[in-house]
Amino acid sequence: MKVCHANRYNFYQVLERVFYAQNIKPKVMELGVLRGENALHMHKVLAPELLVLVDSWSMSAAEAYCPFPELPAWVDSLDKYASYYGGSMHEQATYDRLFEECQARFVGLPNIHFIRSDTAGALKRIQPETGVEKFELIYIDANHQYEYILHDLMTYQDLVADEGCMVLNDCCHSLLGTRQNLGVLEAVTSFIKRSNFVPVALTNTDWSDLILVRRGSMIEQLIDHVITNSDIAFVDVPHQLLPAARVVQGQQRVNISFV
Repeated sequence: MKVCHANRYNFYQVLERVFYAQNIKPKVMELGVLRGENALHMHKVLAPELLVLVDSWSMSAAEAYCPFPELPAWVDSLDKYASYYGGSMHEQATYDRLFEECQARFVGLPNIHFIRSDTAGALKRIQPETGVEKFELIYIDANHQYEYILHDLMTYQDLVADEGCMVLNDCCHSLLGTRQNLGVLEAVTSFIKRSNFVPVALTNTDWSDLILVRRGSMIEQLIDHVITNSDIAFVDVPHQLLPAARVVQGQQRVNISFV
């Protein structure tokens, strides 16, 4: 696994070269879209044949934040992030505005399909509505709690093309992540023990992005080749160290530590 001095946008450039080498115009899906900034960037870099955007844009996301009747002391209230969402997390109008803002970003762009649903409910709609069974890239950025991320990984892996990949957002363990009760790193740790997917590249950032591919696939070799021959600085570590990854905050920058 390559720990890269890079961000998610660098990874999209890497994947663009990988898909080009395979002569593939990728079909891309994002789970958890919010305003659509990340989806729009993927569209610009990857020029996908199809871009499917899945998000409930509803208060159900807030309701699923914590399973306990009282919020634990070590977890921040969602109300702390109201400014990021542009309104109260407990009013449907906030999510409706976010959906409208997202739609506006894609006006006039081809091959965009919205599915307004949680990720579990979207599964049965994707193929009937798009005619597509497999995707070259699935970007997972929906509910970040452990059970939800594990469910997305376990169910959506079947929608990944043989030479495709999944990318996980916020795959980190940090002080801020702990305050949000993130379970992404723990979920992917469980997932790679239950599947034939392996991590191949991780950004050396807080809120790290992680690329997952099938073990022994051609895309595993291609990603390794493209990063090795790019200007992205990296360190190779055994992917088995991933569960130990944590964000260390220094005075100048953050770093991923496996100690």
